[in-house]
Amino acid sequence: MIHSPQLSKSAPQTDGFAGHETVFVNEYTNGILDPNQPMLGPVRDGGHIVANTAPGCWGPMITPEIRGGHEVTRPVAVAGAQPGDAIAIRIKEITVTSLATASGNDQMMSGRFLGDPYVAGKCPECGTLYPKTVVQGIGPTAIRCANCGADASPFTFTNGYTIGFDGNRTLGVTLSQEIAEQIARQAKHFAAMPENSIQNSILTFAPHDLVGLVARMRPFMGQLGTTPSMPLPDSHNAGDFGAFLIGAPHEYAVTAEQLQQHRTDGHLDIDAVRAGAILICPVKAEGGGIYLGDMHAMQGDGEIAGHTADVAGTVTLQVHLLKGLA
Repeated sequence: MIHSPQLSKSAPQTDGFAGHETVFVNEYTNGILDPNQPMLGPVRDGGHIVANTAPGCWGPMITPEIRGGHEVTRPVAVAGAQPGDAIAIRIKEITVTSLATASGNDQMMSGRFLGDPYVAGKCPECGTLYPKTVVQGIGPTAIRCANCGADASPFTFTNGYTIGFDGNRTLGVTLSQEIAEQIARQAKHFAAMPENSIQNSILTFAPHDLVGLVARMRPFMGQLGTTPSMPLPDSHNAGDFGAFLIGAPHEYAVTAEQLQQHRTDGHLDIDAVRAGAILICPVKAEGGGIYLGDMHAMQGDGEIAGHTADVAGTVTLQVHLLKGLA
């Protein structure tokens, strides 16, 4: 296990310390970006963050214990960063570690969520919110409530595929039912699931509607940014998805004014957020709180099916503090 420096929750997070040269991250949130929770670091101005990211979208979507639709890394503070500043984040390297993944078009499962299936999963039998789950077998009914045993995934596929990658992670090919089911029985291995991730692997579902299609891999980050100034579900830290929080029936509901004031738009989902790119991100919480996740193996100019090929991987970032820019 890689250990990262942790900040005291009560002490000033960045005062009087220039920060670490490199902060290694293999810890994850429960789906909520919360500026009140302790951050890792701080990393120095000009320093590096090296993270092992967990798959986004489908895995967290079938894990109702996760409250944000993704499973992003625990935020890292940047020394000296204060609200009103900005942070330039340079993506130096993105490496896919998964051997395979699965994706497709989703269908929400009625009765298994409170208002928003990405944020407030609920067991349809015992009514537990954010229930812990266990995996029993393979296929779309394998995710079971740990409390009562009911099928508890808030999502399923209308149509989907399993895709395997070549050894150099340059190409992927969609797989047959037989191979998809073999992979499903070792889902976490083929997903290269990080040891601290709690998500159920979507490979467990073994979708196989599309077979023999080859696509190139061009990995990028679906989530990369700074922590909002109020607790927000990670996938809803954006102007579009964030709208689903306005007046929602669950505990993470916000007003339109709160969303506009506090969000930092870290959920970008555009394929330009790849190695070599530089993002300028606003600081709205002390330390900035850089987080990342939702690595995509490939994507065009949009997500036609609503989701793309979510993978685990390693990412190296370099950060530069821009005082008073935001």
